[in-house]
Amino acid sequence: MKKNIEKTLYILINFAVIVSFLAFVYFNFDRVIDYFCFIMQKTYTTKLVLLSAFLFVCAYISGFCMCLLLKAKTDELCSAYQKRHENISVEKDENQAKIAALEAKIQTLEAALDSALRDK
Repeated sequence: MKKNIEKTLYILINFAVIVSFLAFVYFNFDRVIDYFCFIMQKTYTTKLVLLSAFLFVCAYISGFCMCLLLKAKTDELCSAYQKRHENISVEKDENQAKIAALEAKIQTLEAALDSALRDK
């Protein structure tokens, strides 16, 4: 249930961002912008729509890559935790088996002691 809410919220946020970008493009379609390039030491003129579309695409790609990295790290941590949990449960089972073997040995020794005391 929680994952469905997260997915729905994610889709709604993406939809709102895309709609707001399209509204920005619609209202600023005919504007131009001048910017200075430090490398070439020139001033360039371009449409605001092209510059904002470039930045928008770059931001979405970088966000996607960041999410992939975070997901990979989270998956790695989850698998390490799962392995640790399995090791703890295996150790617990081994300890219970050792305790059961020792209890069986104690019972055997007690029975042998009882039979030796009766034979005297």
